[in-house]
Amino acid sequence: MSIETSKRLLIIILWIFTLGGCQIQELNHSAVVAGLGINWEEEQLRVSMQMARPALAGQSSDSGPVFDIVSAQGRSLSEGLRKINLLFPRNPLVSQARLLVIGEQLAEKDLALITDACLRSPDIRKNLSVVVARESSPEDVLNTQMAMEPLSAIAIPRMLRNQERQLGIYQEVTLEEFLNKLAQPGIDPFVPAVSVFDSINGKAIKLDGTAIFNGRKMAGYLDRDESRGLRFLNPGRIQGGLINIPAPSPAQGRVGIEIIRSQTKVEVTHTDGQIVMRIKYLGEGNYYEQTGEADILRLENIPLLESICAGQIKNDMQACIKKAQNLNCDIFGWGTLLNSQYPELWQEISSDWDEIFPGVKAEIEAEFQLRRTYVTDQSLHYQ
Repeated sequence: MSIETSKRLLIIILWIFTLGGCQIQELNHSAVVAGLGINWEEEQLRVSMQMARPALAGQSSDSGPVFDIVSAQGRSLSEGLRKINLLFPRNPLVSQARLLVIGEQLAEKDLALITDACLRSPDIRKNLSVVVARESSPEDVLNTQMAMEPLSAIAIPRMLRNQERQLGIYQEVTLEEFLNKLAQPGIDPFVPAVSVFDSINGKAIKLDGTAIFNGRKMAGYLDRDESRGLRFLNPGRIQGGLINIPAPSPAQGRVGIEIIRSQTKVEVTHTDGQIVMRIKYLGEGNYYEQTGEADILRLENIPLLESICAGQIKNDMQACIKKAQNLNCDIFGWGTLLNSQYPELWQEISSDWDEIFPGVKAEIEAEFQLRRTYVTDQSLHYQ
């Protein structure tokens, strides 16, 4: 190796070490943003950040809050985000945020106030979860410590994923999915809602319905059963969930059925000027529990249990469709489906879809099959 080559190699090595030092110094002057909150207050956007406090040497885990909440107002989202620097000594790393909490006032006013900045900003990750703060402010949601996970911006996405596997009620929505639906004709967005409530251990957070939108403005909420119906109506294959149904006889209590997999197919027909959505649901599940003492697990009861389960699922789907049509929110993407199968018809009626959608007829066919009864195929016989 020549002397000239050795000099060049030494310069490169020293340059690399210099870069590393700059990065460490930059991190020492930064703060990790776990969650963002945005609302509309006093004719401005109010931006809140949940920032994780760095662990200090010798500091115990229960020595105080593990996060700080900093809020600022601006005439635009970018201005509000940058005004945080007037109130906080470290540079907020917005790119680390896991959750975006939208306030009711902003959701009801116009999401166009923030969508352009969310789309363009390289600092706002498109895979973060989006929720609406129901009867609470985004600041309150971010400022509430949760059991086992003090950072609500991390806890809420985990709650959404866990309940989807265990209960199958709400669907996690990313910012990218939300923005795509806002930009796509023939479909309206929806996101889960959360609220702050008083528990025996102080303030707590719960998943509290689904916020549904007509274009850029929130129109209302789906309740728990309607939210589950929305998940059943989601085309494609879904897994996980639990449904509680009445036993064949009222005296027999109730039966818990674990949904292991299901699939929904939606077809649109246009005959004699009538648009009809034909929805076919096929689900499979396991007999999970019963609350009564009767011997329900008899061969002759299985078809009846399957029919009751299919009927409950159909009721949830119908309730969701009714609420969405009453609020004029095409959260199912029926307009998009119509455009794909009848493009010429869609070109004619797309401008009037808001008036047409509430009157679209939905025909639902639901079928459910029981597969397993877990460790026993008999009910417990009491003495």
